[in-house]
Amino acid sequence: MSVPRTVLVTGASGVLGTAILAELAGGYRLLAGVHRRLPAGDARVVRVDVTAPRLGLAAADYRRLCADVDVVVHSAAIVNFSADSAEVDRVNVEGLGRVVEFAAEAGALLVHVSTAFVARHDGGRELAAKSTARPDEYVRSKHTGEGIVRASGIEAVIVRPSVLIGHSRTGEIRQGQGVHSLGEAILLGDLPFVPAVRGSYIDVVSTDVVGQGIRALLDADVRDGEFWLTAGESALPVARFVELTTEEGLAAGREVRPVRLVKPAMVERLIRPGFADVLPPEEMGRLDGLLAVCSLVMAETTMPASFDRIPGGPAPLTRDDVEQAWRVSARRLIQDLDAPAGARLGLLTP
Repeated sequence: MSVPRTVLVTGASGVLGTAILAELAGGYRLLAGVHRRLPAGDARVVRVDVTAPRLGLAAADYRRLCADVDVVVHSAAIVNFSADSAEVDRVNVEGLGRVVEFAAEAGALLVHVSTAFVARHDGGRELAAKSTARPDEYVRSKHTGEGIVRASGIEAVIVRPSVLIGHSRTGEIRQGQGVHSLGEAILLGDLPFVPAVRGSYIDVVSTDVVGQGIRALLDADVRDGEFWLTAGESALPVARFVELTTEEGLAAGREVRPVRLVKPAMVERLIRPGFADVLPPEEMGRLDGLLAVCSLVMAETTMPASFDRIPGGPAPLTRDDVEQAWRVSARRLIQDLDAPAGARLGLLTP
């Protein structure tokens, strides 16, 4: 019997890292690379800092880790649209460079978790130019990171998930994402409009499906290539996303106000400036965050999808798959919103 490969998962306590650990359990020796927060599950924990030389380890510990690791799944990243470019680059670019160096010294395969929204990168245009929360820094850092991986010369696979939502059967997720904030705003009536062109799409994918895709790549020993882990042509029209969220709210007995689709240019020119004059800074920051999420995840075209190219991986997602997955996540979100004050469940998994 062959010895199971040892897989180091960076960002193991994060949204996707948690899902990856769950899907890789059984068949691999797992090392959960974390900085501060402990991961869920029983994987052996390794404290690493991707922004520090030798990943923040003593020289002897670093050498032992190099000798031990066969595969690095790099999911550690800053996904914070309010972070400045220096902070984003420190983790998403410089930190990735250190992980690439480690993989080279270890002779390990690198599975780099990028984002499907590199498809939106156009070399400098800001996605939410007038907002204090800008997704462009995140997208730029991921685009730059892919270039670092490709130029490194090591064996590497790049995976590009789209918008992460909760587990396809339970809706649970390690931490709520921007799309959950958007769903909450619709359910609470905090956002009477969504900045999107009618006919545009929002591509969501469940964390477990992404984890299964990565597991299948490792099981098949795929050692190069780029894979889009997305809904692809089955992405939800934005109007349908709003409709599904509203339907689930009404089914749960909530009063949900109608939400209109408004052209983004109108929001930037007329609506946002009006809110800026009346909202306190904290509320304006929350609105900016929602607008930034919308500017990133809503597009007039669908993205590529690669599940059909992954040996033994999940089947390509159908529209029914995507709708059902978001319904499950919306129900989990409503369950959280309807919990008594002081007893909200939160979107965190146990």
